[in-house]
Amino acid sequence: MSKINLLLVVCNNEFNGTERYVVDLAKNLNRNEFNIMVATPMTGPLSDILSKHKIKEVNYNNGKLFYYSIKGLYNLYKVMRSEKIDIVHANSKFQPCIPALLAGVNFKVETRHGIFYSQRQLNDLSLFRKIYEQIKQYFVDEFIATSENDKDTLIKYFKISPKKISVIYLGIDFDDISKRSNGTFKYKERDVNKNFIIGHIGRLTFQKAQEYLLQAFKLINDKYPDTRLVIVGKGENEEIHKKYAEENKLTDKIIFKGYINEIYREMQTFDVHVLTSRFEGTGYVNLEAMALGVPFISTNVGGATNFFTNEYDSLITNVEDPASTAKALEKLILDETFRRKIITNAFKTVRKYSVETMVNETALYYKKSLEKQ
Repeated sequence: MSKINLLLVVCNNEFNGTERYVVDLAKNLNRNEFNIMVATPMTGPLSDILSKHKIKEVNYNNGKLFYYSIKGLYNLYKVMRSEKIDIVHANSKFQPCIPALLAGVNFKVETRHGIFYSQRQLNDLSLFRKIYEQIKQYFVDEFIATSENDKDTLIKYFKISPKKISVIYLGIDFDDISKRSNGTFKYKERDVNKNFIIGHIGRLTFQKAQEYLLQAFKLINDKYPDTRLVIVGKGENEEIHKKYAEENKLTDKIIFKGYINEIYREMQTFDVHVLTSRFEGTGYVNLEAMALGVPFISTNVGGATNFFTNEYDSLITNVEDPASTAKALEKLILDETFRRKIITNAFKTVRKYSVETMVNETALYYKKSLEKQ
């Protein structure tokens, strides 16, 4: 049987959650069955990672990041034709499926890495946005959702046919995390003589809603002055957040570390990791925290309640509600027995979400979908 020619497409060349998913697939799919290429808009940090793992990169010279240009889509079309692509797997927007349709590609799929609207935005979607979301299914053969919650949202708000949506949960590479950290599945007793470190890793954007994390930290620091907040990441809201820290006399309590390569070692210095996102997929960072023995707090968005159980292996808080986040933080600060319970149960939960399981399910999905086509 000849190999399946697979083209994984991204519209960014950084290394965030979506790109990590693509690399995990490309790195772990059976190369005796799949001829794998990753299409990127231009060279960048992702290029180095692909090269390191001997994954073929196709640069489609898009001219910009995050959005597809006419030039970039035309170049993708030429790649699909010349490489005789069997499957186009779009990540971060569906547009690569348009040239795939024109190029006669057998199967076109988009992974929805979360639903990138807040609940408020979903409730008030404009007619244009509704049409935009619904029309995608005429260019895409199927969608992969990374949680049942996201599948339900696609059906309810965007009127996507349930038959066109499959759910494949994310998985993480435990061996890779262990190599790049101080080891996985280890409980570390908190040193009560040191500051309680509240950590956050993520892009400083509207989606991640760090303004609510800052407000929650102010509430908790007023009560527990030995707390500190460490924020890792960069983004368009960085100066706004730094201004908040300055105005509230928290500049000596909040540390902005910018972009860090070795995030796993940094995460292991945290006593808790917190996400206050308005919307999210599953959040690789939540699974990584669990494997590294760091309890996490997350707003109730995306697949949170599909993966995690509040006060069993995590703490799930209300969206856009800093008081809810502060209350969860206080539980972990005051009760080390409870914190240990969360960490121990998280070890049990996260073992179910391995990269091997994700890749095996995706490979089977590809082959079955091609047979249907």
